Amino acid sequence: MTDRFSEVLSVVLGFEGGYADDPDDRGGRTNYGITEDTLRSAYERKIVSHNDIRSLSKADAALIYWSDYWEPIGADGMPEPLDLVMFDCAVNHGVGGAVKLLQEGLNSILKDTVLAVDGAIGPRTRAALATLRKEDARLTNGSGDVKPYSLLRYLCLEVLMNRTRLYDRLADRNMSQRKFLRGWIHNRVVKLGKSAGLED
Repeated sequence: MTDRFSEVLSVVLGFEGGYADDPDDRGGRTNYGITEDTLRSAYERKIVSHNDIRSLSKADAALIYWSDYWEPIGADGMPEPLDLVMFDCAVNHGVGGAVKLLQEGLNSILKDTVLAVDGAIGPRTRAALATLRKEDARLTNGSGDVKPYSLLRYLCLEVLMNRTRLYDRLADRNMSQRKFLRGWIHNRVVKLGKSAGLED
């Protein structure tokens, strides 16, 4: 695990909190944001040594977050603050769901790029992200008119806007989830954006 992972994880755990058992939460019982099913899977893969959700430690949660979300999303290869935004999206929507939000954002910004929104972070998605970073560097190199990393910031904001629309759809499809909508948007869009430094 890396220092950056620890830094990002502390932000995410601030949203997730400790043990929770809300009957309307589709994830069921959780601890540090880890569901019972995720813990059971981690135990079966020998990532952690037990499958008791109540006694899950922060250290064990970190092992699961690293193996199931940080590494699969490829966060170590992403620039800041995209790594934070994508990691939090992966935690909340699954790795595939998070990648779809990224692919939608890249398609919106890079007009010559048409990625399949398939949730797979393959070579075309990585190449599109590399193209955006190169274009960002070109636009801001020696220019006093364009802030550094403007396209990267725009991509992060696009991902968060796509996430807002996803939350709206989830709440519309299942009325029991509407009680979570305000908290989702406040924590996982507004506060996350502030933590990522996306507000001037």
